[in-house]
Amino acid sequence: MHGAPANGTIRRLPPEFRAVPIHPADEHIPLRLCVLMRAAPDPVAGRFLQLRSLPGARVYLGCVCDAGGRVREWIEVWLQTVAGLASSAAAHGENLANHLLDQRWATQSAAMRAWAPECFLETGWETRQPPPSLVDLTTFTVVQPANPDGGGPWDLCQDDTLLRAASLPPYSTSLNRYLYQPGAGQASRFVPAAGESVENAATVPAAQALGLSDHLVPFNLEAGLMMANTFHPLSFEDFVDLLGGKPWSGVAHGKTPLSLGEVYQHLTDWDARQATGSCLFLGAHGRAGRVVETLYLKLQLLADALRAARVCVQAHQLPFLNLSPESYRVRLAEISTRLPLLWTARCTVVQPTQALALHLKTTDQRLFVRTGQPTGSIYLPGGQIRDARGAGTIRIRTVLPHEPNALVTEGTLVPQEPIRCAARDILWLRLPLGAEFVDLYGHLSQDSLADSEVRFRTTPQQFPETAATALRSSSGSVFPHCQYEIIPLLSSPCDLYSLAVLALRTLLVNDKAALPIALDDFLGLARQVALEHKPDVPLPARLAAIFGRKSDWLESLGPHRLLAETLKPEEAVALVTAELWCDVLAALLRLMPGAGPDSYCADLGDAPPLALETVFDRPLAEFDKLLLKARSLVIVDWNFNREIRAVIEDLRHSSP
Repeated sequence: MHGAPANGTIRRLPPEFRAVPIHPADEHIPLRLCVLMRAAPDPVAGRFLQLRSLPGARVYLGCVCDAGGRVREWIEVWLQTVAGLASSAAAHGENLANHLLDQRWATQSAAMRAWAPECFLETGWETRQPPPSLVDLTTFTVVQPANPDGGGPWDLCQDDTLLRAASLPPYSTSLNRYLYQPGAGQASRFVPAAGESVENAATVPAAQALGLSDHLVPFNLEAGLMMANTFHPLSFEDFVDLLGGKPWSGVAHGKTPLSLGEVYQHLTDWDARQATGSCLFLGAHGRAGRVVETLYLKLQLLADALRAARVCVQAHQLPFLNLSPESYRVRLAEISTRLPLLWTARCTVVQPTQALALHLKTTDQRLFVRTGQPTGSIYLPGGQIRDARGAGTIRIRTVLPHEPNALVTEGTLVPQEPIRCAARDILWLRLPLGAEFVDLYGHLSQDSLADSEVRFRTTPQQFPETAATALRSSSGSVFPHCQYEIIPLLSSPCDLYSLAVLALRTLLVNDKAALPIALDDFLGLARQVALEHKPDVPLPARLAAIFGRKSDWLESLGPHRLLAETLKPEEAVALVTAELWCDVLAALLRLMPGAGPDSYCADLGDAPPLALETVFDRPLAEFDKLLLKARSLVIVDWNFNREIRAVIEDLRHSSP
């Protein structure tokens, strides 16, 4: 059996790349954090090998080099940027600003440190801005910009008082960033560091102030916060396809993929490798062995994805609201474990949450909204997350006191069009009281007498005394043509939905079955299960009965999709057992919020407001049980699988 290479492998930097230290070179520093640059720019991708671009961040491929310039480890270099955020929907009304972005960056880095401490490289720049930087192409070193006319180096200005004195937006409450010369004091000029920063008489263009030329390339001119993690070369979908039997060609950059060598070079000749013991325990036993082991490894991948999401949600107390395959990446171990290569895989979160918490005025309630422009991703709940608005007549039934110093309003809304919403969705009403408007926040109920109207009850709200007095006296009043809006209460159950679709992509999609079709069939199964719900019959047993009545279900949602090669549904289900496959489908059905009485969450907002991560607990417990059952299929015959037994015994005896 062949595991990964032994520890200490020297990685070779491709000759067309340079490793540029992102901190000043010092002969006394034995290890250096570097970003990769092409000696000559790629005609498509440019000089830096950018792995991905996120709202508020760019991620580059980098490495850790020793004093001799040899690559010791591949890393991701995360660079904070405000470019493009000022014009986004999230920044409207100053929801986003430098101070908030810096706080979220620190929280995100802490979450990544907590989830995978062995992958996190502490730089100190997670919470403290590094100096602005350029790359000198004559030496491929990082330099801090300086004024050709003197006055000392330029640095990021975070002094709001100094910026206001120059009639420029403050650092803390805006998305503007400026460089200044601390040594010049109040006489300093200001250089707009971000493309959308305001300019006036106190500013000077970057090209003029920094002495930019053809041999100086901006790297971190905004002085954005940074962090570094071990590079996970495989995308989530790359690894899923690899488990299914497809090869992997390398890290894409421009017209030529980058070869990382080491363990990853085995993935390019996958047809030969998957039949050996170097990547799978049962690879030599044909597709019968591969389908069983692939199911186990794919379930392990999904359990890792669930666990990683839980850690991040717990750290932020924010849902993701944007989970997709791009949210995760996978790496393989580069040390000798005596395990087949694919058993060393580790999945981790690589994209931050896209949720923003909004506090409702006069209440203590939080709403979560997605930053950026709306997208139609199949991994999001689609129409369920769109709000509804209109005008209608409001009748106030009663206004009740609530401790401390709050009021609760009960009334009836007569909308111009029928309303559909979930019980936890937020109802916003704008009520005209005298010369001012009062905003009410509450929930709709289902106990109205008439079909064309709905009752509502507000959450406890505190108002100024004049508004409170007017509201108390409004009982029995009718207010026509009032604005209302129904805001879906989104929370961590949205992430469970995304993970359910991610599981469908992992288990039920190959070249012969597309994800939209698999999702449609799966939602059809969920509806059928809900119609036939019997609380005294376990969900897997009900699924088995449904599959037994109609063979089409097995054709569309069977385990034969686990591999890229053609496999009959009956053959595949016999290998993984019908009992285990029904258990797997039952776990996926429960992940879907609001799919029926069996769902873990009743809707997309069904989560404790101060413990959002707890929605992952029951799914994780169920996946652990599934892994135990699937693992028993891999090692069911101890005498036949002597090699597996030897590895397990070695690991057991070597454990402390």
